[in-house]
Amino acid sequence: MTREEGGFFGRLAVGLAATGITCLRFDLRAHGVSGGRQEDVTIAGIANDIRAASDHLSEHTGRPGPVHVLAASFSGGAAALHAGTRPGDVAKLVLLNPRMNYQDRFVTEAAGWAGDYLTPGRAAKLDERGFSVRQPFQTGRALLNEVFHLDPEKLCAGVQSPVLILHGTKDTFVDIELSRGFRPLFGGGAELYELDGAQHGFAVHDDPAYADPQSQAWQAEVIAKVSAFLAA
Repeated sequence: MTREEGGFFGRLAVGLAATGITCLRFDLRAHGVSGGRQEDVTIAGIANDIRAASDHLSEHTGRPGPVHVLAASFSGGAAALHAGTRPGDVAKLVLLNPRMNYQDRFVTEAAGWAGDYLTPGRAAKLDERGFSVRQPFQTGRALLNEVFHLDPEKLCAGVQSPVLILHGTKDTFVDIELSRGFRPLFGGGAELYELDGAQHGFAVHDDPAYADPQSQAWQAEVIAKVSAFLAA
């Protein structure tokens, strides 16, 4: 995923701009045109990038104070970490089909682990290559160690800003049951908006370019909901 996301994030920015909201989109480190190596990515590092982007936006617009933060998929937990540790910096938080539990994704659901330890074969490959298999990108030692210390329930509880979660009911990358379970845990309260039948990214199955009319209709619905939430 990049800051374009097949054109969806650009359309979202245009929709928000129509309500008077100034937007800044950026690629995660080691993604899109951002520098860095995927194996060096950490959740805390992404949270720091969100902080830096927020500060830059405030400086650029000449409007100090908290900003809205919108994060999708993998960056959802990092955005919650930022909002929970720096509550004065975040006005409202929007999470699109968010990944909140990183240990489940990178350890529990992944091959090559026995309990909380890498199997000898997988550990040897990590030593040899310096990163683990793509899941969804080349992950290094720092992130694999970090996930054991990020409690998703505490991440949610620390967020005091109003939260809007949007999730497709047919998401096969991040199960909607995760958002349903985490919704009541947010410290400042959260609304979950479900899109019936939508896959990850609010699209029909196997439509990466979001060309299908149904994908575009779902994404237009998301844009309208997010715009209304942030403008309220």
